[in-house]
Amino acid sequence: MLLHCLTLHNVGVYRGRQQVHFSTDPEKPVTLIGGCNGSGKTSLLNAIPLVLYGNRARWILNGSSYPEHLNGLIHKQARTASIMLEFDRAEAGQQVRYIVERSWHKTRQRRANDQLDVSCEGEPRPDLVAGWAEFVEGIMPLAVAELAIFDGEKIESLANPASSAEALKTSVYGLLGLGLIDRLREDLRRFRRRTAKSHNEKQPEQLTERLGQAETELDDAKQDATSTNEALVSAESARDDLEAHVYKARDKLAAAGGDLFSKRDELQRCLAETNVASTSTEQELLQIAASELPLSMVPELIKLVVAAGEQQEASRLAHKTYDVMSKRDSRIARRIAASLDLGDAQTGLLRDVLRTDLESIERPDPPSFSPTLECVDAARSLQHSRFDDLQSGAKRLMERFEMHNNDLERLHAMLAAVPDSTDIAEMVRSAATAEAELQVAEQTVKTAAAANAATERNLKNAQRQVDTVLHAVLERDAAEVNTARITREVSAADEVLAQFAHHMVCKNLNRIASEINDALTVLLHKQELITSVFINPENFSVTLLDTKSQRVDAHKLSAGERQMMATGILWGLSRCVGKALPTVIDTPLGRLDRIHRRNLIEQYFPNAGRQVVLLSTDEEVTGDQLLRLQPSVGSQYRLDFDATEACTTIREGYLDE
Repeated sequence: MLLHCLTLHNVGVYRGRQQVHFSTDPEKPVTLIGGCNGSGKTSLLNAIPLVLYGNRARWILNGSSYPEHLNGLIHKQARTASIMLEFDRAEAGQQVRYIVERSWHKTRQRRANDQLDVSCEGEPRPDLVAGWAEFVEGIMPLAVAELAIFDGEKIESLANPASSAEALKTSVYGLLGLGLIDRLREDLRRFRRRTAKSHNEKQPEQLTERLGQAETELDDAKQDATSTNEALVSAESARDDLEAHVYKARDKLAAAGGDLFSKRDELQRCLAETNVASTSTEQELLQIAASELPLSMVPELIKLVVAAGEQQEASRLAHKTYDVMSKRDSRIARRIAASLDLGDAQTGLLRDVLRTDLESIERPDPPSFSPTLECVDAARSLQHSRFDDLQSGAKRLMERFEMHNNDLERLHAMLAAVPDSTDIAEMVRSAATAEAELQVAEQTVKTAAAANAATERNLKNAQRQVDTVLHAVLERDAAEVNTARITREVSAADEVLAQFAHHMVCKNLNRIASEINDALTVLLHKQELITSVFINPENFSVTLLDTKSQRVDAHKLSAGERQMMATGILWGLSRCVGKALPTVIDTPLGRLDRIHRRNLIEQYFPNAGRQVVLLSTDEEVTGDQLLRLQPSVGSQYRLDFDATEACTTIREGYLDE
């Protein structure tokens, strides 16, 4: 199925004739449609299932009847409305163009009735109109449509094991075409009842009464099951709407500083602790500054002190040596004079010779300044290792002090941004009220689910009771061999069909689970979060396993992770369809974080289907996300809403272009 054009005429906020031409370029499969909340994105999303399935697309009715829903869709300034979808279908290797149009008009009773028109290659096809429900199942089965056309914010229930089983079962049955098996089994049951009723006159009155009572109970059980199922769908829809409201209230509160307000006491505590740490570090810096550290700024002066000390020591040693040698020369002169009996003149001459020789020896000059020995030792210690220790310690303290100062600035800024309690009181109350209503809605869903499960059990019991009585009726007249044969063959056929359906489910669930697991691996940025998926073929419950083969509690996942999980389930199922179907997504990015948004834009949207239609708000596919998606975008539109006229116009070009 390849979409070409969708035309809305006086539908919802769309006044007059409005069109969207979808991208058919396989290299650029994305059609991007942007609009603010209330501009008609949901109407566009629901238009495709409405024109294709009419009153069978029950998930778009929001609890109202089909005629009431149609009447409410007509633009307030119009009397008639219509939706037209133009698409191609591959038949015998050729692309065949179909145009389907569904139109309706207001009535005095406000219960509109629709008219369907179908043309093929420009020729009207009334024969297709008559059998359209069966024909469209061959194009896009109704059960599969919910996998391909969905609201990104309302699929999170698929990640909830308590509510996903029935939806998954419906999708898998539609995917495998097992709805036909269910219809065949129901036809067999009707045939058995007709056969039994044809023999009622021959049966004992008690058995006839039992059959009538059993059928009455079955009809009542069917009505109860239908009512509880509708109540469950309505409760889940209300819960999803409230959940979206809660997130919007939280986002609004967070934008106004609500998160900071809730953390005010913690921020003040952190500020006090950081102040203490900063003061302590400052004291350590003062202490190290009062030590020898400043001398590290004058290393040349330290070198001069060490050199002066060394020069002073050398000079001292030289003078001491001179004194010792002078005394030795005097002793030598006396001994020579005494030994040789020299006169005073000769002795004086000898002394002069020795003195001249001693004075000819070079002696170092004393330094220009004379540091003390302790000063020289301290300078030498600083020069060799102390400077390095002091400087590295000072550097660590400065880094710590700077970090504390940055933290103080950040905390002061955050505390300055904390709003006054009176400024956000209304938003706090609104968020609290929304959360309380959501809790009530969650409980309502649980109650409705329990009631629905109970009525489903009652329905199965009532069906078994009817089958038991029918069997008794058909076996009563043993003389009629044909009747006995019918009941045996019908029962056998019913059992074979049930076994076949179970076999098909078991055969394909592993492949479906594998596709879902592959999709989740691509979408979830925490690769270790979910490593395998198991689907129970008996009750269709989904079990998620982590790297240690431990069960992952879906309730503990974040809202974004649950949305990604639900998207992964839908993507995995759609990959098993075996048909080239479009994927249409409203609010595609919802409340996802940056990494999850990037995964969807880079991995999912370009590969979600042969065609992908994205209905984005003005806060979703923008900026960097738009730039990353742009290579895959073939068509772009924006929904311009005129608040004065209360109508929307579809224009080419994306938001802010």
